[in-house]
Amino acid sequence: MPPESPTTLFLLRCTALLAALRDGPLARPDLLARLGDAYPRTASARPMVDRDVKHLAELGIVIEISRTRPPVYTLHGGTPAFDTADLRALALIRDTFGDRHPQSAQIHALLQRLTSQLGEVAQRTYQRRQARRAPVQPAVDYTPYDALIVRLDRAIDARQKLRFRYRSSEGRLTLHQQVEPYAIEFYDRHFYLVGYSHNSRQMHDFRIDRIQDDDSFAELERLPPAMAHTRPPLVFRYRLAATLAQGELSQRFEHQRVVERLPNGDVIIEAEGRSDFFIIQTLLRYRANAELLHPPELRQRMADEVRRLAELYR
Repeated sequence: MPPESPTTLFLLRCTALLAALRDGPLARPDLLARLGDAYPRTASARPMVDRDVKHLAELGIVIEISRTRPPVYTLHGGTPAFDTADLRALALIRDTFGDRHPQSAQIHALLQRLTSQLGEVAQRTYQRRQARRAPVQPAVDYTPYDALIVRLDRAIDARQKLRFRYRSSEGRLTLHQQVEPYAIEFYDRHFYLVGYSHNSRQMHDFRIDRIQDDDSFAELERLPPAMAHTRPPLVFRYRLAATLAQGELSQRFEHQRVVERLPNGDVIIEAEGRSDFFIIQTLLRYRANAELLHPPELRQRMADEVRRLAELYR
């Protein structure tokens, strides 16, 4: 069997070297042990590894060698090769996250790392504003709440109960002694913590900028593995005017379906909503083109809301 060429041996060594460092930095003794038979099991392996590190750097793959004893090897990778579709996708991500998004700084820092070494032509493609963008721009600046969102996210992962004070839209502060956090959601241009409050024994959407990150905030005991509260779906019906019922319906609610078509072209739709507040606020955007029909108590709440609105313009 013919001996392997130097190029083949180099590729085999580099493959082993990159595989060894892919999961994280390694001190030299641990790295040499991980490399197995890819390198000689002699003192010559050390300078051979360092030479291969230099060759990989010439190919754009950077392995940092610390000045400590023993030295630590850290794989930083190289500059990815992006085609036009990739560059447009990166630009779309850039244009999607507005500066009031809590993770905007991290997202734009990552994009900067990915695109800083682009050539002139590729930079022009990347810098072009994307017409298909759908900006995620919160109604208020959520960047000051990034640390709080991280804490909430960590509590969700750990299934850890929380205690915090919450400021209502009227400015009233309520101490929720125990809240089981389940998710963070973004809708109506705000971030919400979805959680079960033991105060009300109900699921709530807590707007995150109204959660008080003060001395009252505490992480409590963890939930038992099988314990979980769910939000029962709120089923309702509404009439949508014919002018808006043509073609595909906007999916503003979950599980929408047309249950009746009226002679004038209007349609009766059955759907599920996350809360009374969400349903009423969403249907109000349709103005006179939508009528909440059922259930009666929700229709009455809508009527009360419209009545208060009308009194403002008398």
